Amino acid sequence: MRHRHGQRALVLALLTVFGGCSEPASRIVAPSASSDLASGAGGQSEERIALSTVARLVAEAMDNEPARQHLKRDLRAAPFREHKLELTPYLRSKDGRALLDRMAELAGSEEAVFATLAKIRRLELYMPVASHRETWTGKSEVLVASQLDESGPLVSFDERGRAVALDRKVAPSQPVLSIVPVETDFTAPMPAATSRNARDGNGEAVGTLEAIKPKGVGLMTCLETCLGDGDGGISGGGGTTAPIPPGLYLEFSRILDAKEPWIRGEPEIEVHVHGPSSTAAPRYGDDRSCSGEHAYDYKKVFNQDDGFWEGRVMLYSEAEVVAFTNQFKDGFHILFWEDDNEPCILRLDSNALVSLLNSTSEALGTVAIKVLPTANWWVVAGVFVGTLFKNAGAWLQTNDDFLGAAVDQSAAGYAYPGNTHVIMDGTTLNGRATIVYRH
Repeated sequence: MRHRHGQRALVLALLTVFGGCSEPASRIVAPSASSDLASGAGGQSEERIALSTVARLVAEAMDNEPARQHLKRDLRAAPFREHKLELTPYLRSKDGRALLDRMAELAGSEEAVFATLAKIRRLELYMPVASHRETWTGKSEVLVASQLDESGPLVSFDERGRAVALDRKVAPSQPVLSIVPVETDFTAPMPAATSRNARDGNGEAVGTLEAIKPKGVGLMTCLETCLGDGDGGISGGGGTTAPIPPGLYLEFSRILDAKEPWIRGEPEIEVHVHGPSSTAAPRYGDDRSCSGEHAYDYKKVFNQDDGFWEGRVMLYSEAEVVAFTNQFKDGFHILFWEDDNEPCILRLDSNALVSLLNSTSEALGTVAIKVLPTANWWVVAGVFVGTLFKNAGAWLQTNDDFLGAAVDQSAAGYAYPGNTHVIMDGTTLNGRATIVYRH
């Protein structure tokens, strides 16, 4: 459903630019030294070899039902949506003792296990395919798959330690445990009081942890006076509503390709505002704001777990919009990302991103959102192509996947009823969105 009652939604036109603020809600940092660097053509890094060793040890440790039942119980108890365990801390814990003992028996000692883990970046262990997680009861055998980087191969083993070839694009029917670099904020578990396990076979399977929605509260009853909870629900309850802070909002998102392989589980979709931060460099772009599951500002928290999301989440506050437009005339980009590193922190190849934005602008004549603080908040369109970074050579491409830039759909030649923008990955359509200014 769309929110068209009460407040006036100003449809935003798009051009090309980036946006900034004095205290960014997100950061861009250089890639860590643990990047998987191949030792030569066809060679494997020490880190990748170590990860394969760990995957084989875990797979062989699953060679009996008691071991599988023990791990299933611990996965189910993990207070995260996909029931993830951070591997090394889990093995050092009392609960992980059984798995560690078996891995140590296979590796020769506990020291050997942890020495191998020390060669690898932080890892998480979980069952990434929802249908596996919601039907596996620990009785059937399980495969263990690993992947260091999304562009790298899947390395998988069965319970006898034999290598198993898996399709990168299609998950197998046999249940699979995944060991991949950490994408989860393990310091922020889902609260027990406001979450419940769903689709867990009456407690026999791992299941999926979900937030409990307040009963009797919804978008239709709350209309324009409530702030969305980021999952399509409404904050507050008992008839109490909160006014919507003025600002730029995302109210619908459809992503065609989230660029997240099945071994990585659900996508971590974030929406970033990019733009200049200094009048001395008006064509140098910074990451100005981040909206996502782990956004630093609670008004910008939302969680898109699949191709569709509907609700209301702030992208840029009125204060941020006014501060930006008082300094810069060309607008800012709204960029969609699938983030595989730390939440709201982008590591990217600036040359590749600028090339994509340039190709979008050249094909469609528009890539940036521009809002001017006039009396009626008229939307002004224009065209601007900036550069993201002064020194592109200082940045390396990593697992952050660029999904696309929001482009005014009429300017791009599209007409999706109820939507305002399309999401363009270069010249490829990768989705659509509703982005409006509310005050």
